[in-house]
Amino acid sequence: MLTKRWATLERQRPQLKWVKWGELAGAFFTGGGLVGMGTFWLGILLIIGFGIYGYSILSKPHD
Repeated sequence: MLTKRWATLERQRPQLKWVKWGELAGAFFTGGGLVGMGTFWLGILLIIGFGIYGYSILSKPHD
């Protein structure tokens, strides 16, 4: 499902698993909001929040 490079990054930085699941949850809630579930903004906030978290993990130098 994800690229080989992402799998390598996940092995090096296990916190990225949370980012992947957070982004998927954000996409689910955004999609639910589009069909009338009322969770559109929650999904957008999850996507933005986990995107920033993932960026902060990837911008730190790896040991």
